[in-house]
Amino acid sequence: MPKPTQEDQEFFQRITGSAGYGAHLTKHFSILEIDDVPPTDARGWRKVDGFKMSFRGVVTEEMSNLSGNMHGAAYSWILDTCSSATLIAIHTPTFWGLPDFAGVTLTMELQCLNPASMGTKLLIEVEIVKCSVRLANLRCDIKNLETGKPYATGTHLKIWKGPPDDKRKGVEAKL
Repeated sequence: MPKPTQEDQEFFQRITGSAGYGAHLTKHFSILEIDDVPPTDARGWRKVDGFKMSFRGVVTEEMSNLSGNMHGAAYSWILDTCSSATLIAIHTPTFWGLPDFAGVTLTMELQCLNPASMGTKLLIEVEIVKCSVRLANLRCDIKNLETGKPYATGTHLKIWKGPPDDKRKGVEAKL
C-alpha cells in the first residue's frame, strides 16, 4: 500500500478532529497506508470493493479502563472513526460525500479479543468489503503494531442518503 501524503494526514486530522464525539482522541492516530483511490465513472461513482487503509495509534490513559487496558468504548470509537475515514477517502460529490459525509451507521459489531494496555502501539486495518451507492460494509481489525497480536475485530454497516438535490440531476441509483 502507498504511504499517505501530508495532505492526506492533515485532512484526516481536520475531519476526525471536528467530528464531535471523541474528537480529542484523534491526535493519537494517523494514517499509516492508503490504497490508490480508484477513478470515478461517468456518474462520479467509484468501484471501491477491497479498498484498504491502515492507521496507527497509541492507547492513552483517556482511552483506558480502571484495569489500565483499553476500554471497549475506545475500541468502538476506533472502529467507527477509522472505517468512516476510509469512506471519506473515496468520496465524490455524488458518492459518499456531503450532505452526510461517510454516511450514517446502521450497525457496528465488535469483538474484543485481548486487552491492550496503556502505551500499546496499535495497527488498525480497514477494508471496504462491499460498497454500493447507498450501503457500505467495512471490516476493521485492531492489532499490536509491533507483534500483530489481535486486540479486536469488527464490522461496520453504513448507509448514505445520497448527494444534495443540485448534484442528483441525471443520476439514478442502481443497486
